Amino acid sequence: MNKDNRLELFLEIAVPLWIEKLKHKTYRDFEKRRAYLSTKIGTEGDIILFKSKKSGRTADAFNCLAEGLAWLALVAKDGVTFGSQHWEATFEKK
Repeated sequence: MNKDNRLELFLEIAVPLWIEKLKHKTYRDFEKRRAYLSTKIGTEGDIILFKSKKSGRTADAFNCLAEGLAWLALVAKDGVTFGSQHWEATFEKK
């Protein structure tokens, strides 16, 4: 299995778990995380595909990507597509 397939496989598992965790949050909560997640993915996204030598950095970047995709599934009209996968979700009322 190549790296691209593994990434999609791991996201197939991780994004729904993040959606489950975040669907009880609000749009305001998303706004609080948006800048951090986009900066983290934008500046360190390469270590998701090319493992970091520092322990935990690759996992942290991957989790930021999975969390970001989960947020987009919740807030973007028609959800979010990444690679061959698509996720859509809605916030649940508290």
